[in-house]
Amino acid sequence: MLGIVIGILSVILMLTIGEAAGRYILSQISAFGSDTLFVVNGGDHDVSQPTLFVKESLTMKDVKKLHALPWVTLVTGKLIQDDQATANGITTNAQIVGTMPDELRLNDIGVATGSFFLMSSVEGRVHEAVIGHEIANLAFGADDPIGKTVKVNGVPFRVIGVMEKAGTKAFQNVDKQIYLPVTSALDLYHKNYVTMISLKTSFGMNDAKDRIRVLLRERHNIDNPTNDLRQDDFHIHTQEELLRSVGSITNVLQILLSSIAAISLVVGGIGIMNIMYVSVTERVKEIGLRQAIGARRGEILGQFLVEAVIQTLLGGMIGTLLGVALSWIAIRIIGALQPGWTFAVSTTGIALGLTVSAAIGIVFGYFPARQASLLHPIDALRFE
Repeated sequence: MLGIVIGILSVILMLTIGEAAGRYILSQISAFGSDTLFVVNGGDHDVSQPTLFVKESLTMKDVKKLHALPWVTLVTGKLIQDDQATANGITTNAQIVGTMPDELRLNDIGVATGSFFLMSSVEGRVHEAVIGHEIANLAFGADDPIGKTVKVNGVPFRVIGVMEKAGTKAFQNVDKQIYLPVTSALDLYHKNYVTMISLKTSFGMNDAKDRIRVLLRERHNIDNPTNDLRQDDFHIHTQEELLRSVGSITNVLQILLSSIAAISLVVGGIGIMNIMYVSVTERVKEIGLRQAIGARRGEILGQFLVEAVIQTLLGGMIGTLLGVALSWIAIRIIGALQPGWTFAVSTTGIALGLTVSAAIGIVFGYFPARQASLLHPIDALRFE
């Protein structure tokens, strides 16, 4: 029965954590917004043949061209770089985000104090910074950081705003980000290309993607009459496409985790079968006595089969309770380390565990039960 307990516990624990991980990943991707398009460097290569070398191609001229289109409602060119920042004599790791004023509306974030930089700061390559909530607390504490200086890569930027506390979005700790005008960030890191372009349009997703491809191919002098996306030096994707990809991955992981846990169930079933064989051997005289006073083979078979099923079901219920309890504890621990994880009982794991435990009781309990029913009463009574 202990084998069944461990097996059911493993199934529920693995499936619950797997489902929680899937919900966390989907919630992080959903933070982008369902109507946001992302243009990134490199052609749309087959995911089964990834490449380490991505050709950078997206420039601020591309961003300005898209920004000027009447059907593009929001757009940001972004440069993302991990670096160290120093403010008020304190140095900390931060994610530097070179961006544009539409960043706030695209990602549904806000400024707590001060203000976000304007388009004029982007065009003028002004050294202004808006710092995340956590960086502001770490460097300045209760002091007002507005007007103070933060140094990034040794270059000073004047703090004009502090972001609202936002937690984790798109797998990034937003509270440890520093926002700079994208042009200033390009100058800071001596780069000519942006990391990505995010935008929203007044057209449908597919229509907008086609229009953007035509525009960027023309700007990048790409002759692609067959519309082979692998020939482009950029590719476009949407939140929905990301969700589908992640959904496929999480489903595969769930199947893998379930298969691993199923091994424990099979091992537990074999253990119950062996114990039942021992039980038959130890109770041969009892079996012979029951047969001698009129018990039929079907009744003997039923007795031992019911015993096996009760053992596995009892083990299944204990394993279910322990699995749910340990899953709750595990999710709480993970949630403390990585905010955004939520607990929900895996009904699939509970149904699978109880069903499989009953099936194991029937399958693995049948053989020793049948052996018991086939004993001859005279031989059984004489057994020593």
